[in-house]
Amino acid sequence: MTFMYDRTIKFDDTDAAGVVYFANVLRFCHEAYEASLAAHGVDLPTFFGGGAIAVPIVHAAAEFRRPLRCGDRVGIDLVAEASEDGAFEIRYTLRVATADKVTATATTRHVCINATTRQRCGFSPELRDWLRQWAEP
Repeated sequence: MTFMYDRTIKFDDTDAAGVVYFANVLRFCHEAYEASLAAHGVDLPTFFGGGAIAVPIVHAAAEFRRPLRCGDRVGIDLVAEASEDGAFEIRYTLRVATADKVTATATTRHVCINATTRQRCGFSPELRDWLRQWAEP
């Protein structure tokens, strides 16, 4: 199932040329990731800073197809996929809502680690459920 997140591009998201600064696309994707966790019922303060596991991003990539400007309404579709025990990938597609045109795609890869030992570990039950909910059918 795909998680859908909507966002309006703000002036401070743009650069001197009036288009979204490239690094902000990954920030928007992370906003969608956080929103999908919250929609699943995950306690965000615990997940991002006080839980037994940490889930760092080990790879991020983005491809840009069309510019985004201040005032554009953007829909971000998120699909998650477990790749191996304790690792998963999230694929994002960003579209301008009014034209339904893909403006960018992005991918992030995450690995679960024990928050204390910093050693790789398996998924928490909560994260495994989240992955099932937002996995591609």
